[in-house]
Parts: sequence; C-alpha cells; structure tokens
Amino acid sequence: MNVLVQLRSGIQAVFEELLSQPRHLLVLRLTLLLLLFYGSSTVFLDLTLRVVCSLMLLSSTLTVSPVAWTIVCGLVWWTNALHWLWIDNHQFLISYWCLACALATASRSIDSVLAWNGQILIGLTFLFATIWKVIGGEYWDGSFFLYTLLTDSRIASLTSFVGGVTPDVLPQNRWLESALQFYPDVDTSVTLGSNFRIELFARVASYWTILIEGSIAALFLMKANDWFVRVRDILLMVFLVTTYFVLPVLGFAYILIIMALAQCSIDRPKTRIVYLSILGLLQFARIL
Repeated sequence: MNVLVQLRSGIQAVFEELLSQPRHLLVLRLTLLLLLFYGSSTVFLDLTLRVVCSLMLLSSTLTVSPVAWTIVCGLVWWTNALHWLWIDNHQFLISYWCLACALATASRSIDSVLAWNGQILIGLTFLFATIWKVIGGEYWDGSFFLYTLLTDSRIASLTSFVGGVTPDVLPQNRWLESALQFYPDVDTSVTLGSNFRIELFARVASYWTILIEGSIAALFLMKANDWFVRVRDILLMVFLVTTYFVLPVLGFAYILIIMALAQCSIDRPKTRIVYLSILGLLQFARIL
C-alpha cells in the first residue's frame, strides 16, 4: 500500500512540475524531444539536429531563441525537401510545426501563436486526411483497412483476435503480397486469406475513421464555444487511443499531442494531464 501511495505521489509531482512551467516552454521542450527521436530523415540531419536540439534543451535561453528555432526549421525543411518523396507523412507535419515554433519565438506572444497554429494544423491535417479518404474510395468499401489487417504484421494480434483469422493465414498473406513483386504484370493477382468477420470489421473501422476524422477537422477549424472545445479535445483523445495503440505510428501521435497541448488553454489542467498521460502510455504501444 505504501508503495502505491508513493507511486501516486510521484506521478502527481511529475504532472505538477510539468504543468507549473509556462505552456509555451512545455510545448517547445516536447517539440525538441520529438525532433531528437523522430525529426530526422537522413544521417546528416540526424547528427546535426540532435546536437542543436540537445543544446536547446540544456539552455532555457536557447529553448525560446528565434535564431535557434530558425536554424532547426532550416535544417528540417532543407533535408525533408530534398527527400520529400520518401519521408513519412508526419515528417511534413513536423516541418510545418517547426516553422510555427520559429514564428512563435520571434513574436511578442509565443503562447497565442503556438495555440493558433496548433489548432489550425490539427484541423487542416484531419480535413485533408478526410478528403483523401472520401475521394480515394478505399475507405468506402473497407478495402484499405482489410488489406492492412491481412498483411501488416504490426496488427496481426488484432486481426486474429477481432477478425478470427487464424495465425497461420497471416504469414501466408504476407508471402503472397511479396510474391507479387516478382510478377509486376498488371493482370497478376492473388487472393488473401480472409473471412466475413474481418471484412465486416474493416468496413466498420473505415466508416468510423471517416466520421471521427471529419468531426475533428470541423471542430478544430470552426470558431467554437467552450462546449465545442471540450468535445474536440475528447474526440482527438479517442482518436489517439484507438488509432496509435493499434497501429503505433508514434511520430505522428506525438506531434498531434504536442499541437493539442499548444492549443489547450492553461485553465484546463485536467485536459492537459490526459494528453500528457496518453503521451506517456503510448510508450507501451512499442511492446503490445
């Protein structure tokens, strides 16, 4: 019992320490940590960015320095622009957020600039994601989710548990997928092992994704009252938990959480604690 009490007190002290600092410092420091682990796309950027971000984290002056953030922004944009065909989607979002941080630190109101950019970038990210899903068509018939469930080894346990697909079918599906690389003829096709249950789940998950992403986009882009602000944060939290614990694209999850913290007002400490808790718990997504 004493151990649990001490653990609870320790966790509470950590949250109090995190929330006691100005909001912009928390957001900028988390952004620097993100860049240390997920900001690079090449060896050159990895080394240079790690050195610069480490120095900025060690110095409170450099943390809010517009010159330092301009250097970081230039490094990220330059390298990602050279390799834009191969980098992950969240690298583009990180690039935009670095520009927002550079502009914010050069302004007279860091908090308000970060908050506005965080809200708008979240809204636009989900807006374009929803548009792509609606136009593409793969989400209307569930084919994208079905293909992912049947071939992605990261969610094999989910496919077996929810869809009832036997474990021996999934390696066979991945083998069939790789076999297509040796027969690039457009008329060549394979049939993946599946069943009605996993196909139904894929279709429901597809509709759910369009619904929640579209709702988040609308709520973050519209001028909202306090009630709408609370609803949009709740929806974003639900999206983070239901998406990135299943498919751990952690770089994307982290940048969304950082931007969410930036737009979350300081008079809502419980909401900020939930975002920080999700950020911490997502570490376990690596081992699930």
